[in-house]
Amino acid sequence: MKKRKLFYFSIILIGILIFIAIFAPVLTPYDPQFMDISQKLQLPSKLHKLGTDQMGRDVLSRLIYGTRLSLMISTLITIVTLCISFPIGILAGWYGGKIDKIFLWIVNVFMSFPSFLLAMAFVGILGQGIGNIVIAVSAIEWVYYARILRNTVSSVKQQEYVQSAQAIGASPFFIIRKHILPFVFKPVLVAALMNTGNVILMISSFSFLGIGVQPNVSEWGMMLNDAKPYFRRIPGLMLYPGMAIFLTVLAFNLLGETFEKKGIKRIWKK
Repeated sequence: MKKRKLFYFSIILIGILIFIAIFAPVLTPYDPQFMDISQKLQLPSKLHKLGTDQMGRDVLSRLIYGTRLSLMISTLITIVTLCISFPIGILAGWYGGKIDKIFLWIVNVFMSFPSFLLAMAFVGILGQGIGNIVIAVSAIEWVYYARILRNTVSSVKQQEYVQSAQAIGASPFFIIRKHILPFVFKPVLVAALMNTGNVILMISSFSFLGIGVQPNVSEWGMMLNDAKPYFRRIPGLMLYPGMAIFLTVLAFNLLGETFEKKGIKRIWKK
């Protein structure tokens, strides 16, 4: 464990976050949306472990439900982007030619804009809401995975065993499933883990700017936005969700980096 501290740290932290997200209704002492103006801006106490916000809502309860919402949205975005990018990236890498040229042209168009600004523009056009965030971010992030898939497939299909399978008349579907997908799994998994942190950061940024989730939803970025006027008086209102975002992004990035450097099979065998 001394040699793989970062790996175990990220695994344990992600496991804790998933546990909190699953059992949020059991772990929360109060309804995160319950408002009691008479208890607003309370400091941490026995009744409210992390205090209350400007509307008298329990900060700990909102933080726990924010964990569930952030992981749920980021997981949904990752699944949608993978479903879009897998067929496009594999087809472009396998067939090449005009399909590949069109794909590269689309990639260059998307990559010419900062992904955050482009996604923010989409969210601004579609409007607030979880569904619109998923659509806007997925419409941008699929290029990231598709490019990795295209490059990996283009490289693997030049190997001798793939060319031998083609020479004996194996179908493209069989070759892709048997000889290419196993090599695609590692880079896509690493990309998905590292990009999950970026997606969570992007979602929180939208809410912080006021174009993300609805105002009455418990989400880390929205908590930061609500706490801005009270930062000097009660800094914890911004520090708690800020630390939650920081640790979550750090955990996913460390886990992805560990898989990238060491290899998935090598880590689990050890």
